[in-house]
Amino acid sequence: MNIGREKILIIDSTTEKHFKKAIIEQEILAEHDVQLVHISHVNELPLTLLSEVNYLIIWACVPAVSFDKAFLSSLKNCRTIVKAAVGYDNIDISAARELGISVLNIPDYGTEEVADHALALMLGIARKLEEINLHVKQGGWDWASVKKLYRLRGRKLGIIGFGRIGGAVARRAAMFGLNVQFYDPNAVSGLDKTHGVVRCESLKTLLATSDIISVNASLNPSSYHLLSHAEFDIMKKGVLLVNTARGGIIDSEALFSAIKSGKVAAAGLDVLENEPNIPDCFRQLDNVLLTAHSAFYTEESFLEMRTKSAELVQQKMNGLHVRNCVNENAGEQSVRY
Repeated sequence: MNIGREKILIIDSTTEKHFKKAIIEQEILAEHDVQLVHISHVNELPLTLLSEVNYLIIWACVPAVSFDKAFLSSLKNCRTIVKAAVGYDNIDISAARELGISVLNIPDYGTEEVADHALALMLGIARKLEEINLHVKQGGWDWASVKKLYRLRGRKLGIIGFGRIGGAVARRAAMFGLNVQFYDPNAVSGLDKTHGVVRCESLKTLLATSDIISVNASLNPSSYHLLSHAEFDIMKKGVLLVNTARGGIIDSEALFSAIKSGKVAAAGLDVLENEPNIPDCFRQLDNVLLTAHSAFYTEESFLEMRTKSAELVQQKMNGLHVRNCVNENAGEQSVRY
């Protein structure tokens, strides 16, 4: 398909500011007009610019930069939005569908990094690495300062959300001798057999029987505060909790209460609600390991994210079939597709 010069706008937030220039995207989309902007709110973008955009790539994923129906309606000529990330919770997917705008994500970029990070957090809190590190740096040298520790092998890991990352976590966890189970109502039948793990038919079953819980689900209306007071009450006393997914899946107030009561012995949190404005109480807990939403990051994952995002735009321009449409049928009957 022959196409004319298209306008591609890349949006990043001033908070994250991934990159200063869109060199990779400009190389892949060399025949087109590629512009990068950094914003703290969508209202900073002039309507004249938005009305000219044909394709939109979004790097920003902080809650402050939210793409609601009013914003999407200003994209008068936009055919496709590519969210350069796994999560797309700051885009109004339903509104995009109504407007005939396809929304694509990059679900496979950074899979290795996030899975590695989940295991790193799990090992870090299980071995109390932060505590022993602080003890040594303060002049100590007593292994007993971190009593009591327990062997991982044979313990039960419950994974909430069994997509690409959840599966990758399971493979890594098996190498440590953990018995893996998962809960995911959207996972296809037989996935447990593929991975050699156990499927829990209810979240309650997973929570009640897991020694360690790893959150790897996407954030959407049904998963918001999926873990709150009632769910923590179900868990074993002394459970370890890791979250490398989205902060909003866990009710922060409920989590803090569970940690203070000892229900949760330790937590490894790459994400929290309202980040980066997280409650100070979490910063003051010795048994909480915080990693500033960095699980996705390596130089290789960034390159993969940017390359695949630009290539998706290129494929859409050429009328090719693309994977990873998160609002299926958007634009199928629209002249804007």
